[in-house]
Amino acid sequence: MPVNNPAGDFFNPPSNMSQDFEEYYFQDLEVDELFWQTNKPKEEQIPWRKISQTQGTNLKTQKTHNFQPKTKVFQKI
Repeated sequence: MPVNNPAGDFFNPPSNMSQDFEEYYFQDLEVDELFWQTNKPKEEQIPWRKISQTQGTNLKTQKTHNFQPKTKVFQKI
């Protein structure tokens, strides 16, 4: 019979308030799609918008930045 050991239970599902992200390469996104540079909730999460095949705009500062095609970015699910 299995033993119930809450202190040793390693299954800790994320809370229902957490946000799920999916990893993509910058080149795989369509123009005008939103993306984030990190998927860690503790860090400041600033949304970006892809404006061309090589550039994205930071929606907080409105500054444009060049991205390499193989840069890993994240989208909310």
